[in-house]
Amino acid sequence: MKGITINDLAVMCRQQQQLGNGEKYVLMSSDDECNEYHQAWSGLVDGREIAEYVDPYQIRSSNITDLSQVVVLT
Repeated sequence: MKGITINDLAVMCRQQQQLGNGEKYVLMSSDDECNEYHQAWSGLVDGREIAEYVDPYQIRSSNITDLSQVVVLT
């Protein structure tokens, strides 16, 4: 599965706003099989801000090795 970028997310958000969903809450999956969901709480955080708290085994994407290259939705 290919991950999305900030630009992809922005397009999706604009589309949802145009559909009248701008005031709805955001849920996100707790796992890659979408077995459980939780609400997004804080927003977007630069990966460098949380790098010291993340161990490599916690990232399920094989192409992400440098957290300075990501933004985390929390």
